[in-house]
Amino acid sequence: MCCWRSLAARWRPQFGGAAWQNNPGNSNQPTIPFGIPRRFIVKKSFWVVIILLLVLSAFPLASQAAPLTKLSWRAEYFDNPNLSGQPQLSIFEPRFGHDWGYGSPAPEIPVDHFSARFTRTMHFEKGTYLFLLTVDDGARVWIDGKLIIDAWSIGRKEQVKAKIRLDTTGDHEIQVAYFEHTGLASIQMEWVQLGGENDIVGAWKGEYFGNRNLAGTPVMTRQDSAINFDWNSGSPHPRVPRDNFSVRWTRSIYLAAGHYTFRVQHDDGMRVYIDDKIIYDSWFDQEVSYEVGIVPIKEGFRTLRVEFYDHVGNAVARFSIDGDPGDYTDTVPDPNEQATIVDNSDPGFMWYGPSPYAGRGGFGGDFVWTYNRSTTAVSVGKWMPSLPAAGNYEVFAYIPANRSTSRSATYRIQHFGRVAARTIDQNRYQDEFVSLGMYYFDARGNEFVTLQDNTGEGSGSTQLAFDAVKFVKR
Repeated sequence: MCCWRSLAARWRPQFGGAAWQNNPGNSNQPTIPFGIPRRFIVKKSFWVVIILLLVLSAFPLASQAAPLTKLSWRAEYFDNPNLSGQPQLSIFEPRFGHDWGYGSPAPEIPVDHFSARFTRTMHFEKGTYLFLLTVDDGARVWIDGKLIIDAWSIGRKEQVKAKIRLDTTGDHEIQVAYFEHTGLASIQMEWVQLGGENDIVGAWKGEYFGNRNLAGTPVMTRQDSAINFDWNSGSPHPRVPRDNFSVRWTRSIYLAAGHYTFRVQHDDGMRVYIDDKIIYDSWFDQEVSYEVGIVPIKEGFRTLRVEFYDHVGNAVARFSIDGDPGDYTDTVPDPNEQATIVDNSDPGFMWYGPSPYAGRGGFGGDFVWTYNRSTTAVSVGKWMPSLPAAGNYEVFAYIPANRSTSRSATYRIQHFGRVAARTIDQNRYQDEFVSLGMYYFDARGNEFVTLQDNTGEGSGSTQLAFDAVKFVKR
């Protein structure tokens, strides 16, 4: 009641002019303006007080509206490396991540042998998330009390990954424990949602259009686990026409910094973008084309976009990039890659033309070679594999270190009733397999690779080497 009285006592109606001069009986009380009853002034004062109180109750202070634990991280710092005892410093920090170098978080914390605990409650949508931790020295991460990252050891760790599925939408508690041994001290963590409630983790978003130029609204949108399609003369879906259609695939993935090899195969046109920067452009009508390229990529989450169109006839769309984490499941590559190899001394290799020269070295210890011809072919080497099953195979040619000086060696790949040509500069390579592309083989025994001695260079000016050809199932 004292608050009410205090507020009411401080508030008084203010009127100016002659209205204040019409009260000769009591000079200590404010006069009432002419024509306004006293009961009206009292009632008006009461209702103004009520309105003010309602306004204040409707807008509480910021500290009452949202706890700090939901707006920032609670950081507790300890003067020992194992979170023992009471923290020497407890503060709220707006962002997560520190690089203290050779220093410490605060004067009361030593530069070595300290620890910290970071806690925050955050809103997450239902779905699958990828957490990435970089730390020097050690850390552990929990979500709702469940340990998802355990990197509690001395030494720097780069991009420790954990994939977690959150089955409910709402508030979830993140807790991070950290310790510093000696030397540099830092901790960084980020996360990204890989997929929503019904998404396929690591999938491409495919938008299919009923025209060749990605115009208008897609006639169909779906998730594609990979861009690896050979629709032949058919259609991707009953809602998509068999000719004159286009597709846009998009996907965000985490990639470490480095140079990445990407592979494309398409009929008709294709374009590839990374973070909206075009890295491959072949947007015109064409037969099946296979290309391999190398692109530098900065570390972080990169957005890949692949655009494709088909005019008429066959439709093929394939794209892959080395180092693609897929669904972010850790896998150990098979060191014994299964491949079908046809060497120059195997029954599957045939020679047509004058006898070639014998070369020492290369795959298996020997190879054959010949001088080039300018226009008309005189000699042809042919590799015919015995493939175990139909499917996509990447084809490689082995280039020995010597007798391989032609800069225009054209290999022709006969596969699935089609012929693809791939020209390479043999002079660039030394004792290594070089990719000629990925192709579909029906494995019926009538598919092969040939290399002719006509290169377009001056006759007898260069040498072509004929060594092993390898077929790797993809």
